[in-house]
Amino acid sequence: MEKGKNKPLFGMTAGTANAAAQASEFCLDFCDLHFWGKAETLPSSLDGCDRDNVRYVLNFEGAPIGWIPSAGLKDELSHRPGFLGFMLDEADHMQINAHWPVIDYYGYDDRHYLAETDGLDLFTARQLVLDSLRTRNLACTVDGKPSAAEHLFPVMMHTVAKAGLNVSSKILKETCGPVMLATAMGAARQYNTDFWIDVDYWWHNEVIGHSAERFRSALLLAYWSGASLIYVEGGAKWSNNHPVGTAIENEYKQFLKDYVPAHPRPYTWRDFQPEIAILRYDDTCFDQRQEYLGEYPGPLYGHVAAGPENTEWLNIWSLLSHGFVRTDSASHQWESRRFGSRTLFVPLHNVVVYDHEVGYETLAGLKLIFLTGVTISMETMTAVQRRVQEGATCVLPPRLAPAQSGFDSIKEITRIPDGKGQWLVVPEFYRLHYECFLGGPAVPMLRDALKPYIGDGDHLVYNFGRWQARFAQFGGDYPRHELMKAYIPLTQAGTNPDVLEVEVSEFK
Repeated sequence: MEKGKNKPLFGMTAGTANAAAQASEFCLDFCDLHFWGKAETLPSSLDGCDRDNVRYVLNFEGAPIGWIPSAGLKDELSHRPGFLGFMLDEADHMQINAHWPVIDYYGYDDRHYLAETDGLDLFTARQLVLDSLRTRNLACTVDGKPSAAEHLFPVMMHTVAKAGLNVSSKILKETCGPVMLATAMGAARQYNTDFWIDVDYWWHNEVIGHSAERFRSALLLAYWSGASLIYVEGGAKWSNNHPVGTAIENEYKQFLKDYVPAHPRPYTWRDFQPEIAILRYDDTCFDQRQEYLGEYPGPLYGHVAAGPENTEWLNIWSLLSHGFVRTDSASHQWESRRFGSRTLFVPLHNVVVYDHEVGYETLAGLKLIFLTGVTISMETMTAVQRRVQEGATCVLPPRLAPAQSGFDSIKEITRIPDGKGQWLVVPEFYRLHYECFLGGPAVPMLRDALKPYIGDGDHLVYNFGRWQARFAQFGGDYPRHELMKAYIPLTQAGTNPDVLEVEVSEFK
């Protein structure tokens, strides 16, 4: 394979005053250029970038709500070779958490970033946000280059992608990185948009919220996940030359200078072949606290209180991560003020998330399907039925039963064979959570049916065509022993989930 053929663009967040200089210092392909919607600050900065063959994404974080580029700015950008698109910064966070004090920093006065959803039901709120995204994307598209939206949480990505925007997923920050990537790649695959990654080492109000070794591991995860654009964001420049900030910046320089040229990537994210999929309505629920209005994180789409049908999917992440993800949050770093708890490693096995409208072709190759959330479309249900008859296992609650199946009246966990596959009807999804003593769900039927699909609990795995990327935490070759019919770690002493080891191999 031609060397460098699948190499992503690498970038970094910058301001208009230092974009070209920063790109030169780090040998970047592009800048995530923040200009606060002040178009008058752009010309000299863009001139410098164009002169140095540095491309740029124009990020209008902090611009007034509803900001769109003028016709004059769009015309100018259409003649600039480096323009990659506009960026809606942390669009999910700005919509969901509009009442959070940190957003007052922008002077938005509790107004929601995309649409006001006070008093609306979930379906109306989501449609209003989708319509707003479509309108904003149309206004910001230049020469066929759509906008992108950054995501702080593993939600709203399918709504963004359906509106035609590229999906930019943050890792590190307060996120659970592999959950973010499963959701982002699913949204991009389903709606044929692009998949980017922001390696963001802030944590809430800590400008350096992660260690240099964890940062380098995040670069490895971003690179080998196949993302098209990868950029770094963080607060080293505000840290008064703190040694950890300096170490992080040096890690990035070395990664670009030495690691990437020595390890050409033989695939892109478009080659991803998932084996496990979660299908659900994109309701923006990722944390149990969203059941309460006025709590943080904020409620669904900013104003709709979450219910059991929304939080149900959190138990699936506990199962698929072999207990590394909690049952109450899919963004489990949100409140980990203990520095050493903001870990990156989660042993998922070829997992992807689709929304309630995914089609039959996109479901190809799946071995295990979960249906959850408030609704599944008729077309998607028909597609799932076909995949089950072809050999897939589908786990679902009774309320999402296929029409005329009779599953809706089931009260106990029940297995129903269907063609070459099977249905597992689970009335209470908490029964799916990972039980450490048993190496899986406590219910033997579920454990026996699901364990063959969910990986070994030691590796984060992605299949890309004929290639496989396997991540392990440092020291992850610990001994195992059999206890209560489960093959579980004897000890994890000596492991370091902040240091990822990756092996990329070709299938024989």
